[in-house]
Amino acid sequence: MNNYKWKKLFQNIKERLNFFRITDDEDLDDLSEFSDVPVYEDRRRGQSLQEELAFEDLLVRNRRRRLITRVVMIVLLLCVAAGFYLYNREHTFDDYIISKSIDNSMTSGTQYEAVGNYLYRYNSDGVSCVTKKNEVKWSVTYSMQAPIVDVCGTTMVIAEQQGTQVYVVNEDGLLGSFTCLLPILKVRVSNQGVVAVVLQDDDVTWVRLYDANGENIANDKTTISDSGYPLDVDLSPNGEKMVVSYLGIIEGVMTSTVVFYDFGSDGDASSDYEVSSETFSGSVVPQVFFIDNTIAVAVADDGFAVFKGNTPEKSAEVSFVDEIVSCFYDEDVIGFLFSDSTGENEYRMELYNYRGKQKVSVGVDARFDEIKMENGQILMYTSSSCTVYTKKGKLRFSSAYEKEIVDIFYFSEYRRYMVITNDSFDRIRIC
Repeated sequence: MNNYKWKKLFQNIKERLNFFRITDDEDLDDLSEFSDVPVYEDRRRGQSLQEELAFEDLLVRNRRRRLITRVVMIVLLLCVAAGFYLYNREHTFDDYIISKSIDNSMTSGTQYEAVGNYLYRYNSDGVSCVTKKNEVKWSVTYSMQAPIVDVCGTTMVIAEQQGTQVYVVNEDGLLGSFTCLLPILKVRVSNQGVVAVVLQDDDVTWVRLYDANGENIANDKTTISDSGYPLDVDLSPNGEKMVVSYLGIIEGVMTSTVVFYDFGSDGDASSDYEVSSETFSGSVVPQVFFIDNTIAVAVADDGFAVFKGNTPEKSAEVSFVDEIVSCFYDEDVIGFLFSDSTGENEYRMELYNYRGKQKVSVGVDARFDEIKMENGQILMYTSSSCTVYTKKGKLRFSSAYEKEIVDIFYFSEYRRYMVITNDSFDRIRIC
């Protein structure tokens, strides 16, 4: 073979050998790449795991931060609410703002009774139902010299004292009217429109029960020598029970007798419907009233007694040493004002529940011509000032008023009252 052939042969062999050598190197490279794959994947998985842990830790921190923020905000809100509640409960307000004033042109002597969201306005010429904006819902006219009223629920009776006319109304208008044959001394009404009337007939006094249209339901004839003189009377809200306080002389001692009548299923017509009675020797009981259909109260000049049950029996009794100046009550509490013998205050106010337990005893410095309890607040006012206490005995508001006050009402609105004057309905906000 010539040199050219040998070179070519050697070159071919070399190429072949190089092919195998390169192939081996590439295989090694490929193996090295494959050997790097799990290392890379492990590294990537490790990094992902670290990132996931870091992300979860960030989420936990964010959640904890949001939780702490929310807790702090809730605590702050509770603190603000508690502070506002304590301020509103404990602070005594001494000023007011008239937020709205509505014209009210009425004759002198007009009076008002709050009934739900309405006011009954009455005088010698008639009675009307008005809204808080002084909008007339209905009106009934009459002519009375001296109208007297009683309210139970949304029902009101208007009668002419020492006259004979009787009108019964509710929030929808006139329920009925009738005329008595004898002069009227007192009148009471139930929620259903049953009317109890005390009538004077020389030395005989009648307590008669009528429906709203004057149909006679029952009679009780009394004389001073027999039962005594009827000082007060009241009906239960359902009109089935009646309580009468009689004043008489027994064995030379002035004595009051509180008698309960039942015109429902528990009463007996053969016994004049009388179901129970209680004697107060040496005491005068000028006021009796029902709290509901089964609870009645008798207020004496030296204390009070509570009667409970379908056949009322005395369940509690409280006696006083000091003379009662005024009595006021609602469905939960009965209150009394006494002159303060210590001289530290003008009056002493005591509040009791109907179990006979004293809840409050507090000194009161306020002038008043009228006092009443409405929606848990005690309203005391003169023609030129008003004072408000809560049922806890806390002085809520006290201020002179810029107009002549006819009446004041509280409708359970936050720090808002209605003051009625001779020429306006004033909505005030105490501040």
